[in-house]
Amino acid sequence: MSQKPNVLIFGGSNGLTPVLALFLVPLNGEPLVDHLRIADKYSMSPPTVYVPKAFPQLIKERANLVEYRQANLTNAETVARCFTDPAPNGRPYTHIFDLSGDIAFERPAEIQITHTLKVALTIAREAAQQRVKVHIRMLPPVYDHKVEKSAYHENDVDSWRPLGVRGVWWHEMIRAVASVPNLPLVVLREAFAYGPGYPRADIATGIMLGAIYKYLGQDFKPLWGPRLKKCTIHVQDVVRAAWSTALWASTKSRTELDTLAGVSVPPSGDKTVTSVSEAVTSNNIIIPVFNLSDDGDSDQERICSSIANALGMKYGYHNEIIHQIVKLKFNDVVEDANELHIRTWNEMYRSGSSSESPLSPYIFPHQFGKRGCALNSSQLKKVVGYTMQYPLFDANAVKETVDSFRAEGIWPQ
Repeated sequence: MSQKPNVLIFGGSNGLTPVLALFLVPLNGEPLVDHLRIADKYSMSPPTVYVPKAFPQLIKERANLVEYRQANLTNAETVARCFTDPAPNGRPYTHIFDLSGDIAFERPAEIQITHTLKVALTIAREAAQQRVKVHIRMLPPVYDHKVEKSAYHENDVDSWRPLGVRGVWWHEMIRAVASVPNLPLVVLREAFAYGPGYPRADIATGIMLGAIYKYLGQDFKPLWGPRLKKCTIHVQDVVRAAWSTALWASTKSRTELDTLAGVSVPPSGDKTVTSVSEAVTSNNIIIPVFNLSDDGDSDQERICSSIANALGMKYGYHNEIIHQIVKLKFNDVVEDANELHIRTWNEMYRSGSSSESPLSPYIFPHQFGKRGCALNSSQLKKVVGYTMQYPLFDANAVKETVDSFRAEGIWPQ
């Protein structure tokens, strides 16, 4: 029987990390790892950020297998100790998952540079120094995909256009990380993720909005048309694919990874990048990348119809006149919509629960824009051999997500 690896996860406690941790070390079941160390800025005793109830339970009940440490990841010495402090079994941490970074769209460049670019680069440099077997870097949907065509493959240049300041610095982050010598890197570029244990996401917000308009007795109507790509992936497929990719990549050198999965990723084109010493200002960089997207090739129609069918309501689309009004009075439309959504959600939620919910119907201005995600994951299936466990987003996926939120006490009863 082969030896199980020691795994180190950085960041992501407010997102994917609890789901990944519970997959690697189930509360009841055989672990996939020998020891799991998680390092992030948040406290877990007590939690200073929302996490699924099972995550603190995992840390407590499987303390022999799982260590959570509150750590300042902007400090290089702290990051180094996450690697070098001995594991209980005395073996090094060889499989690294970097989920760090600030995903908030409205953050200024200075914050993104410090908490996304520099943190990821510090982790990557230390990983290379420690000669890890594999370094998986997760990349959320931060690109400008306003398409109604076939989804992009990894090597499609048009798929690498960053959206906003956040997009620029997440993009430049993966380029900088990929430039670290001898780092056995794979970047996993995600579609819109959804599912139990993952409340802070675009799909979860869409489901909330559907529930709000059902409560108001109105049709569910998104701003943009039915063909806008909104590719999706279940969180269980995200973590399972990440683990499958890590096992596949852990036996290969960076040169082999570049050959098997490398794509030429262009610079963002943002003029401020040259003033940041940690950024890589050269032209295209070869990065091993796989897209993570299910088989549904989802668009706005699939998302809306699935939400409406699950919630038992009607849906439709605004006409061109409404689109023009939105463009002319954008700020007013955003403010009025958010006021309605928040007021209604508070009325719905507080009538049936006494606890706080991490779910928020607030929509940031960029989310009102024509923002899609168009990713084709055939390369992952072909090279890594991963098969999606949840092949498409549908009404059952919506019901599963809502039921899980209700069980957590973060959805109206």
